[in-house]
Amino acid sequence: MPDRAQVIAEWECALDRIELDLQLALSAAHDPLAGPLEIWDPPADLPPMPAEVADRVRRLLEQQGELLLQLESSRRKIRRHLQYLDANAAKGMTSGPLFIDTQS
Repeated sequence: MPDRAQVIAEWECALDRIELDLQLALSAAHDPLAGPLEIWDPPADLPPMPAEVADRVRRLLEQQGELLLQLESSRRKIRRHLQYLDANAAKGMTSGPLFIDTQS
């Protein structure tokens, strides 16, 4: 069985990866040109979580929850934009910009 310091180190390493992925996801959420993120596979061989990392885990869970709320808000906003575009397309407005001569 690994000693306590090794268990903490393993958890810190896993949490570092989660934290990095979270930062990448936050950046991607603000960048419309960001590509897809790498698929994350949870570590399968972590020992039980030691109490020493519990606060960090709680903070990461909170940050992930905030990101999920932000992504849901963005998804709703994009859905409204797409519905608007679909409604305009149905009216025949896909032919491009229309200009009205107000000087005549």
